[in-house]
Amino acid sequence: MRTRAGCSSVIVAVLVIASATFSQRAAAQEADASAPAPRSAADSAHWRSETPSVFNAHRVTRVINEGSHVVLADGSIWEVYLPDRPAVNTWRPGDVLMVRESSVSQGEYDYTLKDGRTRGAVYARLVGDSN
Repeated sequence: MRTRAGCSSVIVAVLVIASATFSQRAAAQEADASAPAPRSAADSAHWRSETPSVFNAHRVTRVINEGSHVVLADGSIWEVYLPDRPAVNTWRPGDVLMVRESSVSQGEYDYTLKDGRTRGAVYARLVGDSN
């Protein structure tokens, strides 16, 4: 018969092993997500040819910090208006966005990014270029 101290030490050991495994998996997933996929010139041309022939349509390459910023295939980086960030957090690499100057701005957020999949629009402002 095991004592309570013996059972407790077994439970602690199992929890430590599970925690270490979880930490390793999380670190591996984070490393995979942050490393850009290598693309050749042919891949780059193929990527651009997939963009629909819609004026100012761009593909999402990355959503940063739970929807606070979006990086597009042309290298532009957009900061998203705070109330719109939950919607942006559902965007995925490859999604098509239409970038438009907004007729009504929200402070400094004077553009709209309209998701081609959900048709939802968010306010954003251009903050830089990743190239």
